Amino acid sequence: MPQSDVKNKGRVYTPRYLVAETLDFAGYVAGEISRKHVMENSCGDGAFLCEIVRIYCEDFLQRQQDTAALAQELEEFIHGIEIEPAEAQKCRENLDAVAAKFGLKNLHWDILTADALSVGKFDGQMDFVVGNPPYVRIHNLENLYDTAKKFSFAQRGMTDLFIVFFELGFRMMKRNGGKMALITPSSWFASKAGIVLRRYISAHENLAGIIDLEHFQAFNAMTYSTISLFTSGEPSRYVKYFTFDGAARCRKFCETLDYADFRVGNEFYFADHATLDFLREVRARDDEPLVRVKNGFATLADKIFVGEFAFSAGTIDVVKSSTGQWRKCIFPYDNAGNAVPLEEIKKKNPQLFAYFLANEERLKNDRDNEDKTNWHLFGRTQAIADVGRKKIAINSLIRDVADIKLVPVPAGCGVYGGLYIVSDLDFENIKKALCSEVFLRYVKSLKNYRSGGYYTFGSRDIELFLNYRLEEMSTTAA
Repeated sequence: MPQSDVKNKGRVYTPRYLVAETLDFAGYVAGEISRKHVMENSCGDGAFLCEIVRIYCEDFLQRQQDTAALAQELEEFIHGIEIEPAEAQKCRENLDAVAAKFGLKNLHWDILTADALSVGKFDGQMDFVVGNPPYVRIHNLENLYDTAKKFSFAQRGMTDLFIVFFELGFRMMKRNGGKMALITPSSWFASKAGIVLRRYISAHENLAGIIDLEHFQAFNAMTYSTISLFTSGEPSRYVKYFTFDGAARCRKFCETLDYADFRVGNEFYFADHATLDFLREVRARDDEPLVRVKNGFATLADKIFVGEFAFSAGTIDVVKSSTGQWRKCIFPYDNAGNAVPLEEIKKKNPQLFAYFLANEERLKNDRDNEDKTNWHLFGRTQAIADVGRKKIAINSLIRDVADIKLVPVPAGCGVYGGLYIVSDLDFENIKKALCSEVFLRYVKSLKNYRSGGYYTFGSRDIELFLNYRLEEMSTTAA
């Protein structure tokens, strides 16, 4: 598949075992599907629809052998939408091949070649909506940006297109008794882009089940997926939470959760009750913080600003949080964090000035900096004001406790490539709080997966934990 199709169209094909798991999770099974409308509104070459046709045919023929009636029902109750004409045609051909195994020919499939976001004819008609919607940022859409931004779920800046397909699916479902099961990135649980979706779910209580694939990657793409099940009509009393066994290719039941269990602030977290209670306690703390956690330098041109130089004036020592390695960093600011004008550098530090001139074109162009007069400065101002304070650098990608790297950073030095902690508390206390199984448990509960079994976390995540844990340790010691 061309990489442009992944980036600009979000086309990622679904493996058959995951199609089968999703349909089973939705209840699209023999005995429950006769004369029920089913829709895949981003059908591609028909991964879901082919399995749907197979299930429908086998179910029908268990009850009767009227192939003419079967053909009529397939044409009436199975629906798809695909924006790419070539993919839509391939879908029809694949469906023909499945139907032929049951002695059926020349069917007129209801596969619409269209932009699903502009189709309203199926609204409120579907018993089942299933699929794997496109994984693409709305801002990368070639021609559909304006259409996508009309959806209420797409009003939060850099929204992902798959979130819009949740809204589209809710619109297509029958008002009572409809079901929708979608395979999507799990990022909507806690992302800013997913906040309107989460509010909708909280208001309607229509989420009925979650299968979290966790670290298992079903697609050849750097995304971590979940299968979400929704129902229409009466609110769901609870949500059944499953994980996924990648080796056995099946879901594993974990917990039955009330809505109050998995809603933590404005975000959704899925785990056992004990973990969720712990997570809620950590993230609900609103006392005056004992520590602050921030992002390090963002020069946006580390290859120019960080390294080893033939001069020392105008540089400071800097540590890379992700590795704990020390380097030199050109620092065009004074002790108070104020920018030093280029003319002043020219007078007081000719070697540094000559270095800047040698890299002027790259600094002006590579970062798309609109302020061409201050092209010699960092791309962003974060962490500059804290150079005069002592800090602790910390990496933000871990798999176990042994991966945690804490580096004391003296005043006058900087941090880049990760996070740092600002606190007057003793380093050993902070180390004790972070280099612990308690912190590892917390990080895992956030479910920010990375390849190789790793987890990541942000500045706010660690700040909340540290303030909770340091206070708890202080109370225990007292």
